[in-house]
Amino acid sequence: MIDHALLSVLNFGLGTPPRTLYHYTSMQALLSIVESGRIRATHVRFLNDQSEVVTMWELVIRRLRERIEAAESSDEKQTLSEIVQAAQSRRLLNEFVASFSQKKDDLSQWRSYCPEGVGFSIGFSSAALRSQWVSDPNGGQPSFVGALLEKIEYVDDTTLTTIDWAINAAVHFASQIEHSVAGVSKQDMIVGWLSVLAPSFKHTAFRDESEWRLILSKPHKPMPGQRFRVGKSTLVPFIEVELNKDSHRKPADAYMIHEVVVGPTPNAELSMEALRALFESKDQPQVRVEKSAIPYRHW
Repeated sequence: MIDHALLSVLNFGLGTPPRTLYHYTSMQALLSIVESGRIRATHVRFLNDQSEVVTMWELVIRRLRERIEAAESSDEKQTLSEIVQAAQSRRLLNEFVASFSQKKDDLSQWRSYCPEGVGFSIGFSSAALRSQWVSDPNGGQPSFVGALLEKIEYVDDTTLTTIDWAINAAVHFASQIEHSVAGVSKQDMIVGWLSVLAPSFKHTAFRDESEWRLILSKPHKPMPGQRFRVGKSTLVPFIEVELNKDSHRKPADAYMIHEVVVGPTPNAELSMEALRALFESKDQPQVRVEKSAIPYRHW
């Protein structure tokens, strides 16, 4: 399959992220991120919404079949049929993702990701999220992996334009490199590119989240640095990504966090005071701390 690092260089299908992207999380996770400089990315097949794994593929295969029916030449029908076959026999998704939002103070996300009045919205520098270093749980050297920071595309049965764009981009990309990659068919290249895009598609019901994702992958090999936590019914694999590091693992000059919003809580002023003290202890007093403006009570 296609190397994600190559795709990031070629810059296919990527939007330009806003200066700040927000991550809704718990108090424990906030403290861990500030102390370690790392963020968790979860295996895409273990996300809360199982439909995320199949939404894009179901629509792609459906659209390919519609295009086979409409194709005017037998060669085009054959090509599209081979893509469908490759898609149906594709490997299981093995990407890891960390999620962010363009919205810094959103009621639905406070409810979903920050229960019990202890939530925070961390405003990361989007530049700090362009990291490809996965930490070693045993304390060894981190591993460099493929990574993309992608804007989520929200799709449903009526979103043919977006699905056609994904298919056409995959066909174009494979056509450009098929003669330079030995041992991989054009159909598998197309499916490989669609696999890169798959985690950046969600059902339109989630549109209000305005989500971006950091998507990490290690083609052909197990993802290094895997850790596991207890889920509701299974162990959940995740990795920890070192933030604010370039391809040579050099830290950026600017701090990774621009601001933090304290979620709805009965102790907002005290929580803000503690956060300011935390960032001052890290020599980062410029980090803005504010409280949510949403009049939501759940205590």
